[in-house]
Order: sequence, then C-alpha cells, then structure tokens
Amino acid sequence: MKRVFAALLCAGMMLVFASGCFGSGVNPEEVATGDEASSLNPNDYNNNFEGLCNYFAAIGYINPKNPTTIVEMDAALIGAETGKKFTAQRIDGTDVKNITIELYEYNTEKLTATADEVISSVENNGSFSILELPEVKAYMSDNGKFLMIYSDKGLDETKTDSNNYKYREEVVEKFKEFHK
Repeated sequence: MKRVFAALLCAGMMLVFASGCFGSGVNPEEVATGDEASSLNPNDYNNNFEGLCNYFAAIGYINPKNPTTIVEMDAALIGAETGKKFTAQRIDGTDVKNITIELYEYNTEKLTATADEVISSVENNGSFSILELPEVKAYMSDNGKFLMIYSDKGLDETKTDSNNYKYREEVVEKFKEFHK
C-alpha cells in the first residue's frame, strides 16, 4: 500500500512540474512537423520560460504529454531563475536516439555573479563548468535570456553529415532564434 501511495504521489508531483512549462499556448495533439515546424514563428510565443517550452513542444523537440520525461533542475547552481531537463526519443530510421535538452531562463535585469560567470563562459567558450566538474557544452539564445544544454550520446562531432549532427544543429538554430 505504501508503494502504491508513493507511486501516486510521485506521478502527481511530475504533473505539477510539467504543468508549469505547458500551461498555455500548445496543444500536444498539434505538434508541427517538417515545413510546418520551420514556419513556426518563435515570436508568437511568450518571451519567457513557458513560451520557450511551448515553442519547443509545438516543434516536437520535447513531449508535454509524457511528464515522466521532465525533471525540475536546480537552476540556482548556474545562476538561472528556472530550469528543466527534458528527455526525448527520436527515431532515426530503425534506430532510437535518446536525447536530453536542458533549458534555463535567466533574469537579465538581475544577474548573480554565478550567472555572469556561466553566461560569459558559454558566450566565449561554448561551455561552462561548475563545482569543479567537467566542462559542459551549452548554447545561449540570441537574446541572452536562455541557456540550453543539448546531449545526444550517439552524436559524433567529426561526422557533420550524420543525422544526429544535423538534428542538433536544427535544435540549436531554433533555440537561438527564440525572441532574437
């Protein structure tokens, strides 16, 4: 009985986490594909964390229908206001790719020293490190308000013609152009 209660409590908490990112603006049944995704205007979405999440959901990069793929992150570790990690699966031919996309929002009006350090490092080096951990490759949006960490274990940086590489570049491009 305790396990059932714990499972229900956990599921409820995940729904609460997910609802903060997909409150309005996206119908999970209407995910754009192909030309539709490329024609979505990022400026049609609110210039905030929820808007960015809704934009990525509309394109199909993240899945709001599956809250077990969403993890609330301790954004303060990198000086951000909020952050979530999304696990996605992408089918490439017959191969299933597991991808993680972490999104963070900064309060550009009131950046902490940690935020300044992380943002400067990402802008200058394309990566950052915290707590003496290894460098993490990251991207800043063109408006300087959002940070993204994209991870694909099947990605080989030397194979620029691979589908994994092209997909990552597409995601990065869409992320950067959000509210230029």
